[in-house]
Amino acid sequence: MVTTSKAGVQRMSDQLRHQELNFDNVIIHSHFRHFEKSVQDSGLSIKLGHRGAEHYFFDGQKHTVRPGRYLVVNRHRAFDCFLKSEEPIEAFCIYLSKQIVRDVVSALLSTPAQCLDNPIYLRQPEPVFQEKVYRTEENVLGHFLAQLRPILASGTPMDFEALYYTLAEKLIRSQIQIEQQIQRISSTRRDTREELYRRLSIARHYIMDNFRQEISLDELAREAALSKFHLLRTYKEAFGTTPYRQVLDLRLQRAQRLLAKGWLMEEIAFDLGFSDRRSFTKAFKKAFGLAPSGFRENRSTGNNFSSKQQFQNEL
Repeated sequence: MVTTSKAGVQRMSDQLRHQELNFDNVIIHSHFRHFEKSVQDSGLSIKLGHRGAEHYFFDGQKHTVRPGRYLVVNRHRAFDCFLKSEEPIEAFCIYLSKQIVRDVVSALLSTPAQCLDNPIYLRQPEPVFQEKVYRTEENVLGHFLAQLRPILASGTPMDFEALYYTLAEKLIRSQIQIEQQIQRISSTRRDTREELYRRLSIARHYIMDNFRQEISLDELAREAALSKFHLLRTYKEAFGTTPYRQVLDLRLQRAQRLLAKGWLMEEIAFDLGFSDRRSFTKAFKKAFGLAPSGFRENRSTGNNFSSKQQFQNEL
């Protein structure tokens, strides 16, 4: 096992073929065109896509990690990894030690009320995380990873020991949120709630991939392998919103970014699937309390908080 908390990002390629991949507090920047490996006992890791696609296989399922996606793999997990491409495939693999995770869990769940709300984290020495591919925009860890990725790629010096604690905190906070979503699904059996959550996540990712176009309830039901009624009911239970509202919220979030870039109202309405400028303006004003033109004026006068500064403050 390799243990270090102060080293920077380690760029590796062929040497990974001969490693057990059970590191502690290490960030690896991998660089391959072809790689195959069976891992029998991995470390707790976050696999973050950078260029191209990596494929992981465990529990009979394929998990593909590409830019804008990350995969959480639990400690002591056995899996197979495969990638092959004409162009180099790059990814970051962030390993966290058991001690750091324990320290953060202890700090976050320090009151009796918190412990009662999150009993799953008290059942074993280290939390067992939901192993699936996440989009970077779907939780606090993902947002942090999206900002961290270009910094890791650039080799910018940073306090890596503090970074590991920050990553552990955001990982645990994201997983607590997931646990709360699972618990809200109305089924008495834990395994049924977990399976429903897995299917709902498929529908949610489908919405995130396709929100700029029309999405029918029939499409979502097929993707999630659920009836339309079951999908609507359990989606609202888990995520606190409806699929329709999720689509609208994603469209309006993108509209904010496009307004900041100077897009015309007609262009934004067309890009986001609104029938015309008027319907876009009406939806935007209802959601944010001001017209798109007013939002653009506020942005131009500097009434926004720097996301880069916020990220630096978190480290």
